[in-house]
Amino acid sequence: MKGILSFLEKAGLVTTDAPPLEQAPVLDLGTTSAAPAPANTSTAANVASMAPSPSPAAAPPAQSEGAPPRLDDIYASQGVSPSAYPAERLLRLLGGLSAMDEATRQLAIRAMDAADESWTIADPLADASAKVTALAAHAGQLEAGLEQIELDIQTQLDAVSARQAQVVGEIQKQMAELEALLARETARAAQETAAHEATLKAARERTARELETITQASEQLQGLSKQFGAPPTSTAKE
Repeated sequence: MKGILSFLEKAGLVTTDAPPLEQAPVLDLGTTSAAPAPANTSTAANVASMAPSPSPAAAPPAQSEGAPPRLDDIYASQGVSPSAYPAERLLRLLGGLSAMDEATRQLAIRAMDAADESWTIADPLADASAKVTALAAHAGQLEAGLEQIELDIQTQLDAVSARQAQVVGEIQKQMAELEALLARETARAAQETAAHEATLKAARERTARELETITQASEQLQGLSKQFGAPPTSTAKE
């Protein structure tokens, strides 16, 4: 354990020669360029100081319409209880120790766990498990919600299709009836037109024949006048 602490001290992650403070500040390992944190003369306190403290809660930014929900909101909605050592803190700590090999990193984490009685490795692991379950449940709700939306939309699409089929069918039926009516009306008009034209033709032929007869009779009568002169004027008897 002492060798691990010495390694951490050489890496600038812990110190053992700083004057004691009322409370050992913690090192935010979210970035690898953070300055070494002052520590108590107690080695255990120095190791414990490596665990980053939670950042002050910032006001949640306003989400635009359609923006994904914040993970904290999902965890709260799924009833995940606050953890003494959240899984995210352990992830940040692992990120700060990323320069170490896996075995050394494991030893460093266990050294911190043993040095700080306020948390154990089981805390972030249990928190991670609860959050994984919460995310899975939320994902299931999203999928179920999407499935319901798909069912609703499909129902509406089916209704639109059925209404279209009914309306188009009625229109086609009316069009067929109108076409039949048009054909009947066209045929009747043709018949009536032919009948009227035949009547007119017959009247013209009859009139022509009568006019020819009248013309012939008139010409014959006019011929008598040419042959015998004008008829004598008749006088009334006394």
